[in-house]
Amino acid sequence: MRNILYTIWGSLCLLLLISGCKSTDGAKAPVSLTWKMGAVEVQPGYYENSFVLKNISDVPLGKDWIIYYSQLPREILQEESAPVKVEVVNANFFRMYPAENFQPLAPGDSLIVKFCCTNGLKKMSHAPEGTYWVSQAGSKQGIPLPVGLTIQPLKGMETEDWYPAPDKIYASNLALETTAQLQQTDIFPSVKEAVPATGKEGFAIENKVKLTFHPDFANEAELLKEKLATIHGLEVVSEAPVTVHLDYLPEREAAVNGEYYRIDTGNGLINISASTSHGIFNGTQTLLSLLKGQEKPFRLEALSIRDYPDLPYRGQMLDIARNFTTVEHLKKLVDVISSYKLNVLHFHFSDDEGWRLEIPGLEELTSVGARRGHTTDELECLYPGYDGNYDPSAATSGNGYYTREEFIDLLRYAAQRHVRVIPEIESPGHARAAIVSMKARYHKYVNTAPEKANEYLLSDAQDTSRYVSAQSYTDNVMNVALPSTYRFMEKVIRELIAMYEEAEVPLTTIHLGGDEVPEGAWMGSPVCRTFMDEHGMTSAHELSEYYITKMADYLQQHHLQFSGWQEVALGHPETTDRHLNQLAAGVYCWNTVPEWEADEIPYQIANKGYPVILCNVNNFYLDLAYDAHPDERGLSWAGYVDESKGFSMLPYSIYRSSRTDMAGNPVDPDIAGKGKTTLTAFGKEYIQGVQAQLFAETIRDFEWVEYYTFPKILGLVERGWNAFPAWSTLAGEKERQAFNKELGLFYSKVSEKEMPHWASRSINFHLPHPGLCIKEGQLHASTPIRGGEIRYTTDGTEPTLHSELWKAPVACDASVVKAKLFYLNKESVTSTLKVD
Repeated sequence: MRNILYTIWGSLCLLLLISGCKSTDGAKAPVSLTWKMGAVEVQPGYYENSFVLKNISDVPLGKDWIIYYSQLPREILQEESAPVKVEVVNANFFRMYPAENFQPLAPGDSLIVKFCCTNGLKKMSHAPEGTYWVSQAGSKQGIPLPVGLTIQPLKGMETEDWYPAPDKIYASNLALETTAQLQQTDIFPSVKEAVPATGKEGFAIENKVKLTFHPDFANEAELLKEKLATIHGLEVVSEAPVTVHLDYLPEREAAVNGEYYRIDTGNGLINISASTSHGIFNGTQTLLSLLKGQEKPFRLEALSIRDYPDLPYRGQMLDIARNFTTVEHLKKLVDVISSYKLNVLHFHFSDDEGWRLEIPGLEELTSVGARRGHTTDELECLYPGYDGNYDPSAATSGNGYYTREEFIDLLRYAAQRHVRVIPEIESPGHARAAIVSMKARYHKYVNTAPEKANEYLLSDAQDTSRYVSAQSYTDNVMNVALPSTYRFMEKVIRELIAMYEEAEVPLTTIHLGGDEVPEGAWMGSPVCRTFMDEHGMTSAHELSEYYITKMADYLQQHHLQFSGWQEVALGHPETTDRHLNQLAAGVYCWNTVPEWEADEIPYQIANKGYPVILCNVNNFYLDLAYDAHPDERGLSWAGYVDESKGFSMLPYSIYRSSRTDMAGNPVDPDIAGKGKTTLTAFGKEYIQGVQAQLFAETIRDFEWVEYYTFPKILGLVERGWNAFPAWSTLAGEKERQAFNKELGLFYSKVSEKEMPHWASRSINFHLPHPGLCIKEGQLHASTPIRGGEIRYTTDGTEPTLHSELWKAPVACDASVVKAKLFYLNKESVTSTLKVD
């Protein structure tokens, strides 16, 4: 490894000796930090980076301090002689501190600390953050103080093979047909059937409408009234030239399913009919969508629409455990996704980094598990993580939970909009927040009420198991041999049931997690070893199987089915599968990357008779970055996902759902399934639906929830409603042309109807960066977003709204061209084209 450079001055530092977790107002750390990424592959699998530590105080900086920061998990390699040590505290929480050979640093002077890390770093959103300082003088710790951190831009990424090449983006955009004139019925999701209504005429809606409805549909009528007013400025009055009527289907007409509806418009009447209130709600959302992209007076054609979803389950999962989302913001999200006829919110309220729901009788889950901040023992809060905030009382995305009353209110709000809320108790893995909280409970009561201290304990103090979880935790798995673990789970389940009962909202299933229990868990626990011996077990998988079966049976006692990630249905003997598949509401299949030979899993599970929810990471993981551009926030462990990836997903032809590999190279969908598991006619009946996942490692506030969701979610919206697009039955060049034509229409709808709608409602959204190429000395540019402006520079500066507007090919002899897409007060990241 290269030698580490250091510049050292000074003598002693000014230290604060006040102990505690919260900093005083206005106090600052005596240092600042600048982070810069260095060379890659300095050793196999390692990249080099450095912090520049600068003494910004007026006294020398001595040895008695620690600086903490957060970053996505990575291993650290550093020379033994380094005077400042950098090490992992816990998974995504790190610290640096002076070694014995550290020499004092004079005021105004700096020290360069170099070290190496694994996992690479291709995104600015993966850089360190949340730096803070704690003094260590004598036997006391000082209070945490924020450290100013400057992140230097990642350099030279345009030359990397994985970088999204502007010329490839240009070619991809050019293949789309985005010039077709949109029809009024071009909405999301696409309607099954829309034909002109014979003998009727279209009409205009000025400012007012009349609304009549069957009493059974009063809720849907009230929601429609509110949306007509707030979104489209239409007042509902007792008499008006146009009437909207909500009623049951004619007796002679059978509904395809419970969400089927029909709309008949003409001669001043809009008749929405269905056999259920959910169908009526779907029809009202279609009516609202028909008005998008128009200004008053609105024009409605004389139409007859028949529509229904192909898949009964169409959901979104939001992780509020890693970074908290307030109930007000979550209601906003529910309102928007329900307008696209999604009908499930998967409520991921617990994970390693947080527990976000009040459970009466287990107050530590929120007093400890819902707060992250500076701590040495985690008895009052969890370690900082991701956002790096050190104050457990601050209003940040690291802190917060829903009270019982807030959750009940959310359940009612979602139910009004025909959205089911499925709660997830992550277990037995991904459970660190609960484990730490119950340890804190143990310490609170151990000397006064030992029985109470042990009542809900989730860990074995004698456990010497060594493991590393997928997110680099070494202590995040519940001990499934402890009776107290089951008391804990049963207590939480009973409280959840009580909340749904009070909300008067049906609860049919609880998601138990079940994923990513790391190899090595439980094997060092004396309690587990004894339990295994008593039950004739020889493997950790048998412990997992015992746990999920016991919990499924417990839920059955309460007339509930269990749900879980794909691991709950893998590796079991046939007898266990036959038992569990009768108790399962949904197995959520996520690991579907072809390169990992994992894309057969959903069909293998469905063929065994488990109900399957398709959560394909390569199609539906919203937290994966839109592309490889370093300024695009998000993760990249399974490639990149944009709205076209969701659009391309085929529930019944899953091997054709990946049109590129993880690196973005095209694949041939016609041969992708060769030799792989076939979905049987029996298994096809168990494909229940699709779900998008938004995990929150790189989310810091709600605007990023929206940015990752819109327009990416619309691919899933379309495919969950229409599982059999026309191109799914084609092959070769005909298939490619049909796909590109439909994808072009998709982008036209997004840009002309949805983006203006989002902008009017203050919903953040993402713009793709433009494609660029030089052909015969002329600059060409492209974007699939109609109405957007491409602005560019040729002098190396960042494009702004005042930069040159690209309208048509223009002569260009520059060595570098930079361009951005601007639309509706949004802008994309920068495309950079380097010309040889």
